[in-house]
Amino acid sequence: MGGRRGFTLPLLFRLYVGAKCGGKADAPSRPGAGKRSQAATQATQDAPRRTKLELARELVALVAQWAGERAIFVVCDSAYAASTTLEARPTNVHVISRLRMDAALWASAPLRRRGQKGRPRRKGRRLPNPQATAARCRNWRSLPVTIYGCTVTTQTFSFTALWYSALPDHPIRIVVVRDPSGKRKDEAFFCTDLTTTPTFILEGFARRWTIEVTFHDSKQFLGFANPQSQAKQAVLRTAPMAFVVYDLVLLWYADQMQHQTAPPWVLRP
Repeated sequence: MGGRRGFTLPLLFRLYVGAKCGGKADAPSRPGAGKRSQAATQATQDAPRRTKLELARELVALVAQWAGERAIFVVCDSAYAASTTLEARPTNVHVISRLRMDAALWASAPLRRRGQKGRPRRKGRRLPNPQATAARCRNWRSLPVTIYGCTVTTQTFSFTALWYSALPDHPIRIVVVRDPSGKRKDEAFFCTDLTTTPTFILEGFARRWTIEVTFHDSKQFLGFANPQSQAKQAVLRTAPMAFVVYDLVLLWYADQMQHQTAPPWVLRP
């Protein structure tokens, strides 16, 4: 469906209300913002305001429960790859995200010696950060990957390390990427599943872009951002309804493609 680019199908929804709309003392300053703020406040007045990370953890946990023993890979921006998201995830959930080039990395804690006293160590020696490791690396590997619908060849090297500030009890697999043409800066990505390959991590993170396409198409073609909702039920239902319609359109198209009755896919830049 859609060739190698893929699609994002909205599945679950939660209402996030910022501090200014959550019943605080801040007063709306834009014309017409008062009624929308009151509606959002009314929709959440019976529950405490929760952060985006808390809502994301709740949705991920629900999908992981549905999946049973199957592995779930959560692809997210670095802002969502915080310690609370990594540590609190279910056992069948793995995270793929970007890693800061100056991230503090450590070796795993050494094995405890027989008769050793004191509290067990939780981390080993300090390791060079991804930026320093990239500067020293002389064994870059040429790797063809398919990202954003195109196949490109990049240079990579991977290793495992402990990102103690975010996930103190489990090492992560890190992939550092270098553009052979030198036009882009070195970047680093990681996955909590140590068995994954660099290709899987890079192509998996690139699929995150389909989320942006979903928001764009829902706004441009389905009026996701147009309604001026003022009632409690409208605040809770309008945006999810636009996403559900988006799901139905894509699933209908996929069914038509299987029966070879759909119009050809329109290629766009």
